[in-house]
Amino acid sequence: MDVINLIGCFSQLNDAIGRLIYDVLFGWIQGWSSNWGLVGAFSVTVIMFTIFLKTIVMPFDVWQKQLTRSNAKKMEKMKPELEKITKQCGSNRELLMQKQRALYKKYKYSTFGACLPMIITLAIFFIVFGGFNSAVRMHNEKIYNDLEQIYDTAYNTTIESPEYASLTTAEKKAAATKKAEAAVKESYKSESFFWTKNIFVPDNWRNPIPSSSEFTGSGWGKSGVTGVDAGKYDIVMSALRSEYDGQWNGYLILPILVLLLNVASMFLNKQPQQPAVAGQSEEQAKAQQTQMKVMQFIMPIMMLVFALFYSAAFTLYMFVNSFITTAFNLIFNIVTKRIDAKEKDQILSSTIKK
Repeated sequence: MDVINLIGCFSQLNDAIGRLIYDVLFGWIQGWSSNWGLVGAFSVTVIMFTIFLKTIVMPFDVWQKQLTRSNAKKMEKMKPELEKITKQCGSNRELLMQKQRALYKKYKYSTFGACLPMIITLAIFFIVFGGFNSAVRMHNEKIYNDLEQIYDTAYNTTIESPEYASLTTAEKKAAATKKAEAAVKESYKSESFFWTKNIFVPDNWRNPIPSSSEFTGSGWGKSGVTGVDAGKYDIVMSALRSEYDGQWNGYLILPILVLLLNVASMFLNKQPQQPAVAGQSEEQAKAQQTQMKVMQFIMPIMMLVFALFYSAAFTLYMFVNSFITTAFNLIFNIVTKRIDAKEKDQILSSTIKK
């Protein structure tokens, strides 16, 4: 029951963020202009939301970097003592763990503190991910309902028009279908972002207009619209799908940029080397370090998967977020290197004077 309640709360949180993005921010930005050109109103919404969110969590980013830097310095100081107690304890795992804990306490080194920023970052990521899926679902539902109404109005008007009274039933239906499809094509306005034709569809090889299965698809991480008749959807959207038949929604540019920025950020945000686990052999320690290096690449690959198979709107969020994070990491590293250089110069000057 607790798990069900937790899922329900998470779903409500996603919907709340989705309404904030779509109803509030997007609704406000839409009023700025009636002609957005290559960059749609929702693209601007995503960029503004990302900057707004990043500004709020920036103190957390600074704390994360300071904590990582502090742990790295403490590990550098502890390293000789860690190597010493490792040799002293030999294969006595229990004694080694006891001495390691005492050493961590002495230097106030927090192993959990090193993991906490990553846990919080992942939590924010999945909450925002759910919020964007909710916003995409809201948009898709609204656009389809409007187009369905336009289609039905044009179809019924044509069927009842005296102009077509002399036609057979089959001819009337054919004329009405043609009129309805033309009305849908004329009314449809895509939310684009430069090369991406529809920002509510992944920036990949898919048709810019979702199929009925893609549109109604539901489940974890999907933004399918429920309660829509798949057969009616195919009728209403067939002309639009045919218009874009054989065309890619995008050229995978945003996913590639997201991957590159995450790899760059990974190298700029290196974690301090962790001490060997008590009782580990040299080979086991090397294997542990190899596993940690592999784990570092999992995050960029995971971001690429999200970028390839979920809406380009969320991919744009990841790109802007990664760009700001990478720039922040680069600036932070440059500043801290200068600070560290000054500290070393001061220590060296003090040593020479003594």
